[in-house]
Amino acid sequence: MKTVLLAISLLVASVAMVAGGDNKLALYYDYTEDERSGSQRGISNQRKTTWRIQHNNMRKKYQVEYGGRYRALRWNAQLEEEAHAWAEEIVKTCVNKAPGSGENPNQWGVNAAVRGGTRSFQPVQNIMKLWENKLEKGYPLNQVMTQVLWRGTKFVGCSDAASPIGSEKTCTASVCYYGKAGNCLFKKYGNWTEAVINAPGCSANCPEGIEKC
Repeated sequence: MKTVLLAISLLVASVAMVAGGDNKLALYYDYTEDERSGSQRGISNQRKTTWRIQHNNMRKKYQVEYGGRYRALRWNAQLEEEAHAWAEEIVKTCVNKAPGSGENPNQWGVNAAVRGGTRSFQPVQNIMKLWENKLEKGYPLNQVMTQVLWRGTKFVGCSDAASPIGSEKTCTASVCYYGKAGNCLFKKYGNWTEAVINAPGCSANCPEGIEKC
């Protein structure tokens, strides 16, 4: 019993209840103590689950509100790996930036959030709320959230990195990569909500091993 209680105590008490596929409530945790301190490379299965569920909660809410049918994102390991590599690049300077064409040859969609002054990763729910709050600003100021909602995007992978101990600047970066990318063809569809629902994926490539996406 003591071992079980100790294991539970190492999980941060940021807990959410979500509806599972069988309509039962599923319990999941936002991040582990290692992730909170930035000492773990990559992210745990719990945090992957949180990223995926939080994305799909937003998609379910807004895709239907905008007149479309809900399409869930699926997790992709390649996108996760590339997101982690870019998160590690960001924490070298603690400046939020998008990868250049040579750094993102597959032209994935990219969202990132940077928090300075700490090596503790932000809760996924907090990041998603920040992105959601940009929706009312309209495109392109809300482009992080239109990418989250883009119905033509089918795969996501996210990861986090913290600046190394002893670095001149201290920060964390949370990055999500999307395949195919969203945020294109707005003029064709009249307004950004129609593009979110009806436009296809914008980039040419699919994650490895996937013929159509």
